[in-house]
Amino acid sequence: MVEESGAGASSINSLIEKEVFIAEEKNVSRLYFEEEDLDANFELSEQQHGAFTSIQDQFKQKDVVLLHGITSSGKTQIYIRLIEEMMAQGRQVLYLLPEIALTTHIIERLRKYFGSSIGVYHSRFNDNERVEVWQKVLNNEYKVVLGARSAVFLPFADLGLIIVDEEHETSYKQFDPAPRYNARDAAVFLANMYKGKVLLGSATPSFESYYNARTNKYGFAEMTERYGGVQMPIIEVVSIAEETKKKTIQSHFTSVLMNDIGVALANKEQVILFQNRRGYAPVLLCKICAYTPKCINCDVSLTYHKHSGKLHCHYCGYKEDTPNICPACGSTHLEYRGFGTEKIEDELSLLLPETRIARMDLDTTRSRNALQNILNDLEEKRSIYWLVHKWLPRGLILRTLQ
Repeated sequence: MVEESGAGASSINSLIEKEVFIAEEKNVSRLYFEEEDLDANFELSEQQHGAFTSIQDQFKQKDVVLLHGITSSGKTQIYIRLIEEMMAQGRQVLYLLPEIALTTHIIERLRKYFGSSIGVYHSRFNDNERVEVWQKVLNNEYKVVLGARSAVFLPFADLGLIIVDEEHETSYKQFDPAPRYNARDAAVFLANMYKGKVLLGSATPSFESYYNARTNKYGFAEMTERYGGVQMPIIEVVSIAEETKKKTIQSHFTSVLMNDIGVALANKEQVILFQNRRGYAPVLLCKICAYTPKCINCDVSLTYHKHSGKLHCHYCGYKEDTPNICPACGSTHLEYRGFGTEKIEDELSLLLPETRIARMDLDTTRSRNALQNILNDLEEKRSIYWLVHKWLPRGLILRTLQ
């Protein structure tokens, strides 16, 4: 307001002294929250209602229940009903997700039901924001906390339920730095401390959780149908070797993929491509002596990143300049092998010059709001072709592509 008015501090102070303005101190939260109309009106399907009732009944006997529901079966709606039930008892709920990217999307959905009673906690917050969340949890201002694995260390006052979504994910296990722990297992122990319950949810449960459920150590509920009668997707396996022999492959893309992309774009639809490697090329190789640069700390092949022009280690963060000649034999015959998200983005821009392309990986989402901006572009169809490294909110896929 002061900047918009163009007035200086002395002018403001004079108006305060003349009692034209009144100055008062007010605590302003560092955490983003936009007031929304709360709406909890939705009906559980017959299958969802059966699973919900089964979970409630089993919680009377078991402290941990495994919910095995196929993709898009509507597990999140069951979570919401369980959270509502726990909040009605005045107890807190911890909702764990394996990736920070997922919290960005899910929080928007949950705030429609729980408003300012829900908070978010993960490692992307700065120290001041973490302290504020910590205090709100300690003072029982947050009834629901949505967070990544580190959220298990928050000072809950009366924790009644922990939901571990995608419980099979390896991201719940922290290998480095210390403390080294598995948030899923820590959640079971934490709930026991507060005499609370744990719900493990997954479309592909881990072996240990499934074994515990089948041996009656955990409760078990199952959903085998997709919500709303949505059909399972058609999956087609295409041989790259066969396409290479027939010379029908375009760069790294098969003719089947390019044809399907063309059909989708002609119908003004969006396309999502997943690639499990980021960077431009995962290996730099000498054609003469087969030398490959490796990390001095981890002894793994360094990945070439075009935006920085350097070789990166994705484990420890070590970087070094890209050599022009082979350090082992002095040859200049160096070539890049393989492809990552950067290279795919470059090649797609050549093959589809008029298509708007967005890339989402660790390199493009380092800033605080970058991830949310990319998700908004996808939702509002400002990006037609979407290139993703690993993760994408499953609800967002369904909402934008159907």
